Amino acid sequence: MCAIFGIIGSYDNDKAKDDFMALAHRGEDDYAFVTNEKYFFGIHRLAITSYGKDIDQPFIDEDYTVVFNGEIYNYKELALTLGIDACSEAKVILESYKFWGDSFVEQINGMFAIAIYDGNELKLFRDNVGKKPIFYSLQNGTLWFASEIKALKNDLPMDKKAILPYLSFQTTLAPNTFYTNIFSLPAGSFLRFKDGEIIIKSHFLPLKNKIIYTNSKDATSAIKDAFKESVSKRIPESNIPWGALLSGGIDSSLVAAMASVDNKIDTFCIGYEDRFASYDEREYASKVARHIGSNHHEAILTKEKFFDTINEVEDVLDQPLGDPASIPLFSLLKDVKEYGKRVVLTGDGSDELFLGYKTYKEYHDIEQASQLKYKNWLQGFLRSHYSPNKEWEWYKRVFGDSLLFRSTAELFTDLQQNRLLKQNVKDDNSLHYLEAYWQEFVESRRTNMIDWYSFCDMKVKLGDLFLTKLDRISMACGIEARSPFLDKAIVKLAFSVDPNIRFGDTSKFLIKQIAYDYLSSDIVERKKRGFSYPYMEWLLEENELEIIRRVQRERKIFNNDTLEFILSKAPSGGFKHHIFALYMLCRWLERN
Repeated sequence: MCAIFGIIGSYDNDKAKDDFMALAHRGEDDYAFVTNEKYFFGIHRLAITSYGKDIDQPFIDEDYTVVFNGEIYNYKELALTLGIDACSEAKVILESYKFWGDSFVEQINGMFAIAIYDGNELKLFRDNVGKKPIFYSLQNGTLWFASEIKALKNDLPMDKKAILPYLSFQTTLAPNTFYTNIFSLPAGSFLRFKDGEIIIKSHFLPLKNKIIYTNSKDATSAIKDAFKESVSKRIPESNIPWGALLSGGIDSSLVAAMASVDNKIDTFCIGYEDRFASYDEREYASKVARHIGSNHHEAILTKEKFFDTINEVEDVLDQPLGDPASIPLFSLLKDVKEYGKRVVLTGDGSDELFLGYKTYKEYHDIEQASQLKYKNWLQGFLRSHYSPNKEWEWYKRVFGDSLLFRSTAELFTDLQQNRLLKQNVKDDNSLHYLEAYWQEFVESRRTNMIDWYSFCDMKVKLGDLFLTKLDRISMACGIEARSPFLDKAIVKLAFSVDPNIRFGDTSKFLIKQIAYDYLSSDIVERKKRGFSYPYMEWLLEENELEIIRRVQRERKIFNNDTLEFILSKAPSGGFKHHIFALYMLCRWLERN
């Protein structure tokens, strides 16, 4: 686990070294780079699989140069198949590429950002779901790539158009970023750079998997077997200290329980001060910890820690991210690091792949309204009776034959943005950012919108929002985060199950069937709570929302009346997620 950096073309050597060293926080163990007049390749290493070994990257073999960030869980099996020594992941990657060509990524299982250069062309490969990032920029015929934007900025200006997708989804969506001419390679894609030209293609199309499982018993059995193997593969070798994050919810609890079958593990959770007990889930995490017999550790996020941490999070993220969970995650992982851990297991991915968000049921019910005989009248009625509530927008879309579901990451609707911003935001503008994903769904010939919910959220909420947060924050803390639900086999299985069975009678129906074998029924059946904590109370107590008003006075981005209406709801908890996203945006604008 590490940071990769590279340049193909002409460059200034001193500046290249400075840009490369901007990524030092991602690899605390060591670093190395190779250069000549045509290229620069470098790596900062957080040693996990290679712990205790000399650094072997950049890996050079004849005309090939390889740099790699991530973990390949099946590299020893691949080495056996290829008949080579499994001395390092980088060597196995290169030999796999030589043998299978670009399709080698279909053979490897893991999280990865890989660069392979043969002296003639560069290829960049990103893992299936986007656990590991690659950003790139083509400047005057020279291609730069890196694990984080901070190594590529080069005084490039902000892309003002990025505000719209950010308000829509709490983040920009690949390939775009908040900077002009800096792009994110989409998850499941590879980039080819040759003779000054960039070509990007997808290598992972989960919707093309055929529906194999048409009853819940067979589906549960297959997923359980694959999940046991996935958890096992992610447990590090004995000399690597590791643990598991544990919120008390079913996903992290199942991961921790499976990991505990043959191990005495450490689990970690976060809580808040007594006056905010309604947010605290430590009692549920402690209950799971007692059930699985883990060494359990609790951290407390105070208001003071919150404000100390938010400054660090801004530096780490490079661009605005509207997910409030980034702050407690950073605080918790810093504590995990103090306990000496280098790897943690997480429950990320289950909600998106196995339909855990309660709003999926709401969307599915509202979809049925599209069949109403007099929906045109209702469409006209809604347009003349505006409400800022999300349900109004949902029915407007259904009655207007527009795409209803646009990810559970959706925050400000197009109409809300049109009223908030001092620019004309057209209705259905947010669909523009989802166009490639919707096209892939249509071309797959799938017709059940449940599959669309899962696929869209895998790309948007999971890939561009949650995994962005997890990568930047875990790496800044010197921790490798491993997510068993995102194993290649699990993702393929999810899209090989009849979507109605995946949907089930309750959220995460299939996962619950597995969980009964590892957890008590009261843990499995506990009602899902959306993650929250007292960030709005703290922002109000410290008058922090004035940052939004200050940026508005300086830049005049928003319509004052609409902005003040939204901010007026903060004391009662209304629009608090919207307000946090505005707060993070304005903090970033003020600093940049």
